Amino acid sequence: MSAALLAVAVVPVASADDAPPSGYPSWADVQAAKDNATAKSAEIQKINDLLDGLEQQASSLGAAAVKAGLAYAVARNNLDASTSKLNDLKEKTSKAHATAAALRRQTGTLAAQDYMAGGINLGPFTVMDTLQSRDGLQKLDMMQIVTQRTTDTYNSSRAAEAVASSLDEQQAVVQTENQRLTGDAQAKLGAAQDAQRAAQQKVAEEKKYSGTLTAQLATLKNTSATVERNYRAGVEARAAYEAQQEARRRAAEAAAQAAAAAQAAAAAAAAEAAAQAAPPPSPPATVVLPDIPGGAANDPGGAQAYASSQLSAHGWGGDQMTCLMNLWTQESSWMTNATNPSSGAYGVAQALPPEKYSSTGSDWLTNYRTQIDWGLGYIAGRYGSPCGAWAHETSNNWY
Repeated sequence: MSAALLAVAVVPVASADDAPPSGYPSWADVQAAKDNATAKSAEIQKINDLLDGLEQQASSLGAAAVKAGLAYAVARNNLDASTSKLNDLKEKTSKAHATAAALRRQTGTLAAQDYMAGGINLGPFTVMDTLQSRDGLQKLDMMQIVTQRTTDTYNSSRAAEAVASSLDEQQAVVQTENQRLTGDAQAKLGAAQDAQRAAQQKVAEEKKYSGTLTAQLATLKNTSATVERNYRAGVEARAAYEAQQEARRRAAEAAAQAAAAAQAAAAAAAAEAAAQAAPPPSPPATVVLPDIPGGAANDPGGAQAYASSQLSAHGWGGDQMTCLMNLWTQESSWMTNATNPSSGAYGVAQALPPEKYSSTGSDWLTNYRTQIDWGLGYIAGRYGSPCGAWAHETSNNWY
């Protein structure tokens, strides 16, 4: 008997603590099914369905967590912008009120000077008396200047008060909007935290039960857990490859359509006037989702060290790390939860959709190693090497 068969012949003995949750087979169920071909086939199908379900649920919840986190990031950015605007308005409003108060005081001072100088507002007799004095014309000229200054300052104070009043109204509107955005951000933070927890719980469940289910599957099929894990990994890799090929085909079609549209637009523009060459589009911006307790661990240095340690597994030399650094620094800054707000691409390797990472591990939402394993495999399959991927990135602004 081979070592592999000897290994699977040892079946764990069920104990009182070994009872599975509802819907999961026990080892007793597995042993009972082994002796009946029909029951055995049904049990194998049941276990495969359970494994598929765990993986799919973990993947779906992870994708939902990315969306919830992005929604919170957007809400937080909106709140920050509103808060900045509110603070700016508060400062402008305070200055406007101070200016208005100062002009009011200045108006009072000038009015008092006007009165003390015997201004024209005291009546025609004062003016006649002034004209009859030795320096009458000079005094009258001074009274007119003081009176005009008083009028101008008074008008300025009224204008400043109007500005301050308008700023008060604007501040009240922004204050109300700011309160709404605060509530929105708090609600989305709660939703993001709930989504993270749900995803984490499902990943923990998948890790807890997938090992047992795989071992049970191996027992029923008379193989080994390693063989079954490798088989499932192969099936998933094949599905991921086919999905990538389909995405590549669609991307090629979209690129061809975009090129045709660009050519037509260029021809139309040339007919009107010589247009300046447009600069290449800037790289897609990413946002780093706000830290959530129990969420992703952002460790760019650790991510880079891990990626460097995996190059040889793909047959690449250390020279490829420079290209990989350029690529993923531009794409994500090596942040585990970097997210493109436009496309939804996620993680160190910016997988789109994010759940593509699940082919290398259910913990892709928070584990940069899982993301890097997928990303290196993607680069190897599509571009041959990180430098090949970087060359494509620099030419097309995506990889």
